[in-house]
Amino acid sequence: LLAKESITPTAINRYLRCPLQFHYYYVCNLSEPDETEDDTIDNRIFGNIFHEASRIVYTRLMEQSSQILAKEIDRLLKDRIDIERAVDEAFRRELFQIRDDSRPNFRPRINGLQLINRAVIIHYLRQLLTIDRRLTPFTILSLEGLVSARLRFPASQDGTEAAVIIGGRIDRLDRITDKEGREHIRVIDYKTGAHRQKPLPDVDAIFEREYLKEHSDYYLQTMLYSLIVAGKNLGTPVSPALLFIQHAGVENYDPVLYFGKEPIADVAVHGSRFAQLLRQVIARMFDPSVPLEPTADRDRCRTCPYRQLCL
Repeated sequence: LLAKESITPTAINRYLRCPLQFHYYYVCNLSEPDETEDDTIDNRIFGNIFHEASRIVYTRLMEQSSQILAKEIDRLLKDRIDIERAVDEAFRRELFQIRDDSRPNFRPRINGLQLINRAVIIHYLRQLLTIDRRLTPFTILSLEGLVSARLRFPASQDGTEAAVIIGGRIDRLDRITDKEGREHIRVIDYKTGAHRQKPLPDVDAIFEREYLKEHSDYYLQTMLYSLIVAGKNLGTPVSPALLFIQHAGVENYDPVLYFGKEPIADVAVHGSRFAQLLRQVIARMFDPSVPLEPTADRDRCRTCPYRQLCL
């Protein structure tokens, strides 16, 4: 890990869940078994297909105009064929791993379960387009874009500092205008699962292990990316957002995250405290004097791929 000089929110979350599991995976390089059959679509692959299909659709919309327009979304929703083609292309790339044009005539045979998943992804993509139509016109700044920043943290008690590169991939970065005519940037993470995110009480809860069951890792990742984006877009408020496709059909749905009952309209307000807590966690991760102990929550051990090493 030290040799890489980089870290991701996923690694930080794994450390918060169980320092010993983090050690096995990132330091010992013990790979986890992949029990997914070749023709099975698990939650990860399902999500990858949806992400890729949405990227294809919105990339083509961006080629038509500098802004996403209502008339273009209406055309897609009415015609249907472009949405279905985008999903089929995503299946080729993510499930069958055909990622180039070396086999242009390849038409994968899809079994019954895969056909059901295809229909669900088409429905989700139409749902996403319907939600976005309410925001038109708006601008997409990037799709699946990489962001990173250099973060300094205390490496020892004598004040010596070290640094790592931290960041990852943003599903979508867009610029919208709200009902009051104010412009702001949203850092959006698509979620296709049935989980419904509960608001965390404050920034501190993101780094407290008791809130892991509330998917505080979602907050950690999106808050981090939002602060990186905010640092490069001074003067424009940046909001972290989790867009849960399954729950987005309700009227006035807003994916922006909350602390308590207050939406995070400008992530910079929480930047100082978030950075302080993040540095503390990373310092512990890189400190060789801190023991790597297993989690105290034994329920997590039931599904841990390394549980036999701890028995």
